[in-house]
Amino acid sequence: MTQPPLSSLTLADPRVMQNPYPYFERLRAEDPVHLDEKMRTWLVTRHEDIVEAARNTEVFSDEMRVSAAVRSPFQPEVDEYIRSQGLMVLDPADSFKVDGELHTRRRKLISHAFTGPVVSRMEAGVVGICRDQVAKFLDAGSADLVREFAMPIPIRVICDTLGLPLDRIDEVSRGADSMVAHVGAGGTKEELLQHAENVMQLQRFAREAIDDRRVNPRPDLISGLVHARIEDSDAPQLTDRELMAITTTAIAGGVDTTRNGIAFSMHALATHPDLLKRLQSTKDKEQDKEIGKFVEEVLRFYSPVPTLPRIVKQEAQLGGKTIPAGSLVLLCWASGNRDAQRFADADKFDMDRGNTNQHLAFGIGVHYCLGAMLARQEMKCAIREIVNSVESLELAVSLDELDLSSSMVILRGLKSLPVRLRKRAAWLAAGRPAC
Repeated sequence: MTQPPLSSLTLADPRVMQNPYPYFERLRAEDPVHLDEKMRTWLVTRHEDIVEAARNTEVFSDEMRVSAAVRSPFQPEVDEYIRSQGLMVLDPADSFKVDGELHTRRRKLISHAFTGPVVSRMEAGVVGICRDQVAKFLDAGSADLVREFAMPIPIRVICDTLGLPLDRIDEVSRGADSMVAHVGAGGTKEELLQHAENVMQLQRFAREAIDDRRVNPRPDLISGLVHARIEDSDAPQLTDRELMAITTTAIAGGVDTTRNGIAFSMHALATHPDLLKRLQSTKDKEQDKEIGKFVEEVLRFYSPVPTLPRIVKQEAQLGGKTIPAGSLVLLCWASGNRDAQRFADADKFDMDRGNTNQHLAFGIGVHYCLGAMLARQEMKCAIREIVNSVESLELAVSLDELDLSSSMVILRGLKSLPVRLRKRAAWLAAGRPAC
């Protein structure tokens, strides 16, 4: 069967996003640095080229603005409405969509909040949240592991970590979704206003917490951000705008990607019963080690963040192509994670491969994801709780019925994951096992 020409395909097609890997495979083989004409965007698909570009921030910059050409014509009016409410119109460059010294300064100010010891202290809270969610459906014999498990865990964790109101989780979740929603030139005024209302409510929660922690510091992330100091005579602490931008970005970034990571972990367990049995057959430190390997392969195999953009600041040579200055580039992490030149049998889920830690799920270089350790911890605790609580786990629908398409090429996740499950006999006999 003759394949369609690459020029007729686009990553923006929901049918491609449902399963982008055949498209990526063709690109790596035929045109690894490819201009997607329909998106007017360059796709970088080989592992080595992605790493090269990601490390060269002087040319492939993470600092960018949304072009007026792709904004809704109602955006200025909506922005003015936000200002009239005494709130901020935030730009990605107010947080970490910057390079150079400014990026380094901000990373220094907040990096202490995501160190290993800090994340370790959060574990007991994450364990409790995961157990609470499992207890809500374990007796039912069935569940939607996106809606009932993967979705609530990260939003509850981020609210607990940031010290946001746990009784307003639905509003925080809507704000997080609106933070990453893309409303382009065709967006209506009503759509923009609804997203603005959601984000403004998120800002109000963040503002209340920031103001409180200035005078009443607590052992939470917002307190750490508010009181962070570095040796810099000009800017030793985060500004109000930076605090608001980084706090709200942490919420948005800490919810969707981790939700997808947990959901994909459940998908792997439900479709690989041998892996579930393998993890169930271990315990304590050995189980921790096995789950750690499983998490890394989930991140490589499924790539919850399939791509991230860069802007080309000057004409660049990459993969034998000349990319003009001003071009938009997508570093296709998901493609690099399935590159057979880097990973043997790359389309096979294999938690025993020796180089899984070379995956690009959290990026690479100076823009490596700050929340990677927390995301891994949430995934590990969620997996452990399921493994130790169920005897069996299987899809309640066919694989073809699962929707993995997305309106955004930078996020890819399951919209639902209906499963049948059976409570583990050991759980019944001995009570809930320790996590």
